[in-house]
Amino acid sequence: MNFSTVFPPAKRVCGKTARLTAFLMAVLLLFSGFSAMAAETVMTRIIEDIQPKTQSTAVAGSTETIRVLADKNADVTAKVGSQKVTLYRTSEKDANGYYWFEGECVIPSSGSNLTITATATLDGRTQTRTGGSFTVYSAEMLPEEEGSGTVSGDMLTISGAKSFSGKQIQVTADYADVFIPAENDREEDYAAPYYYQLPKGTIDYVVSGPGSNNIYWLASGRKVSAAKASVIASSGSQGENSISSISLSADSQCTYLTVGETWKVPFNIEVETIQYASSTSNTVTSFTPQKIKIVFDYTTAIVNTGISIPSGSCFSDAKVSTRTTNGVPQCVIELTLRQGAYYGAYAEYSGNKLQLKFYNPVSSLKGARIVIDSGHGSYTTGGAYDTGALGVGSTQEAYENYRKATALRDELVSRGAEVYLLDTYKTSNLYSLYDRVDAAIDWEPMVYVSVHHNSSATSTTARGIEVYYNNPWSVYLAKNICNNIFTAYQGMSSGSTAVNRGHKFSEYAVTRVKQFPAVLIEYGFITTPVENTILTNQSNILKFAEATADGLEDYFAGVK
Repeated sequence: MNFSTVFPPAKRVCGKTARLTAFLMAVLLLFSGFSAMAAETVMTRIIEDIQPKTQSTAVAGSTETIRVLADKNADVTAKVGSQKVTLYRTSEKDANGYYWFEGECVIPSSGSNLTITATATLDGRTQTRTGGSFTVYSAEMLPEEEGSGTVSGDMLTISGAKSFSGKQIQVTADYADVFIPAENDREEDYAAPYYYQLPKGTIDYVVSGPGSNNIYWLASGRKVSAAKASVIASSGSQGENSISSISLSADSQCTYLTVGETWKVPFNIEVETIQYASSTSNTVTSFTPQKIKIVFDYTTAIVNTGISIPSGSCFSDAKVSTRTTNGVPQCVIELTLRQGAYYGAYAEYSGNKLQLKFYNPVSSLKGARIVIDSGHGSYTTGGAYDTGALGVGSTQEAYENYRKATALRDELVSRGAEVYLLDTYKTSNLYSLYDRVDAAIDWEPMVYVSVHHNSSATSTTARGIEVYYNNPWSVYLAKNICNNIFTAYQGMSSGSTAVNRGHKFSEYAVTRVKQFPAVLIEYGFITTPVENTILTNQSNILKFAEATADGLEDYFAGVK
């Protein structure tokens, strides 16, 4: 820096003193600038996330929701193109304390690509970030998703698709958990919560494996355990799959989708719309099921003659489309949910026909099918008894689990539910967690509830109820049960000591199913004296059962 451009030469009468003063002032100014720049780089972000964050399509005249994750105290606005969107802070926040602000905008009839921007102001600072964008079409011009399909007779086809061949495996278990490569997933250590399990009979091509981890990497982008599949061909090709028939049927309890295929390709069930706390989090902040998409891999043709919607079905509309994902040709069956309720699905092959079973929505416990798992309690094959945690006064978790589970069963039955209490207490049956899940799947419930009590090896003051979920359609089941138990708990103890630890994402084995909503309840800490007294008090057992049943009732009623 040329100091003479900052301070003019001092007059001679000032001599060396003036020059020294000028030099020191310049140095002070220079370092204050560095400090200001350093401070700016460590300032926390005001805006953390924007949704939508990628390019998507929208129909002119439709209403779209814009969400911005920002500092709780910020003033937040958004724009879609030039249209200003008023945002309101919600009660939803992420693990770092940022809150979601949201608002709605009506997509204009003009503007082929509308960029989403958000601006937030806090303590005199303003930050603007760019999110995704909407490509706008009229309803008649809306293109098929990522597709290049061409109508040929009664079929919608993809031409020039990549061909697949090589080593092939077939799923031998009733269901195989699906994993995906680490660079594409949300950092989970277990089966992906948003990938449907592959049913028995499914065939896929092997890219590599099994290695020391006993995992096959598949051409569809999935990973499965080698223990759940067997090699059916060392090389060769199944050819391109074609879906030649699609039909829906319904009875008073369920809706059935039957799909005729050339071969048993891997498929996934995508549920819209799910919002996560962040792009690397499995924590669900909002689940508003509107549509489901059954996406079939290696599939280049699908019948396009219309799908008849039967009376009493849980779906109100159906359509087909094509797309290509990571080089894999896919055909899609999109089903619109009639009442915005999704409880999972059961899958089974009969020959080359896939049948998916969906429960129709219910609004109360009457007729609801519920499995209750009383945690721990069984004997191992070696004769050891699984007591679970040990609490104050030699309290055994397994016994307290059983008391609450049986009381919950009786309460649910009294309200009209069909209940299956797993045979887990003081038996050699269902010792394995996976055996318990398999027994539940065989019974085909609408909901699964695992009953537990918490413990702490380091604290005798830990308190609180918490409920865990894994798949997104379990989030409001967990939330409603947790909140109702907490409310009841406040009546059993002083409100100042009752603690709601909340509903949380988990990787527990009994919650990782995709066929139904599943939760694991921790009613409280049996290792904390004051809480143990409340949890083991016989007069409170019915209160806990009633509160848990209330949570289930709220879930089926659609409470969020």
